[in-house]
Amino acid sequence: MRYLRYLAIVLASSLLTAYTVLWFVEPTTAESPHSVIRPPLKVEQKDGQLLIWGGWETKKGYVTPGTNAVEIRCDQASARCTEAYASILHHTEGEDIEAQVFSYVVQTWTEAQIQAVAGQSMGCLDRRLLVDLTTKQARLEWSPGSEAGCEGDTGYAILSGDPL
Repeated sequence: MRYLRYLAIVLASSLLTAYTVLWFVEPTTAESPHSVIRPPLKVEQKDGQLLIWGGWETKKGYVTPGTNAVEIRCDQASARCTEAYASILHHTEGEDIEAQVFSYVVQTWTEAQIQAVAGQSMGCLDRRLLVDLTTKQARLEWSPGSEAGCEGDTGYAILSGDPL
């Protein structure tokens, strides 16, 4: 039994030493950067309901820092779409999470596409959601609305997602 106690002390000491050496070689703290995974790209339509998962990848216009994820749900009967948007912002002090909800009014809903507008949802800017149901892709466009004197960024983003 005496040997088992010595063996346990040796094992605990070696594990502690190995962990300490690894920490000095590459320290990891709560503030250390780590990988963030976006939801998978998903566009599903069934019985007048549409579900979209993914994240917006800006192609033109202001690129917001960090990684984002979206879930969009549309209802054909009410002609409404709701987008839940979340973004993790990485900075020198750590990370922050930002969440927003956008409400869209569906302009057209056919077998091939859906077009919806969230008027003045970004200050005086309008957000336009374009969903291609045949290719299962989505595009988000933003530009100044019809309000006089509105100045702002014009751009677009496409929906993308990480593999499962």
